[in-house]
Amino acid sequence: MKKQVLKIFSMLSLAVTLTAAAVYANPTGALKANIPFGFTVGNKTLPAGVYTVARASMADPVTLLIRREDGRAVGVLTQTQGVQALRRQDQTKLVFHRYGDRYFLTQIWTAGDTAGRELRKSRAERELVKNGSKKLAKAVENPEVVYILAQ
Repeated sequence: MKKQVLKIFSMLSLAVTLTAAAVYANPTGALKANIPFGFTVGNKTLPAGVYTVARASMADPVTLLIRREDGRAVGVLTQTQGVQALRRQDQTKLVFHRYGDRYFLTQIWTAGDTAGRELRKSRAERELVKNGSKKLAKAVENPEVVYILAQ
């Protein structure tokens, strides 16, 4: 009897895993953006291209999957935290911090919402801010904010 219960539980776990894989393969409600520059998310630097951003699973609004639409770059899972705006967003957009020629994804906003998602600063961005050269001193103090509109 215990073996049968274990087999049923294993099959259900497999079904849930396959369902999650299907969500990754065709994320519903995903944002799509053409990002014209390479950028960093977590410890990964991604090349320019068209990207989709979606929840990793419908049950987990904190973890996002960011992947290149053409499949040339490996997708990145990243943890986020909620952030509030004073007013509803007019457009769906990705927000980047730019230091010289380096870009770091920092926030994601959806049109019509006052709640967005904020990514933690990556190790690379923290080190850049901490050890920034004199050439980047102004950028480190006040990084340029770059907006990319998404669909």
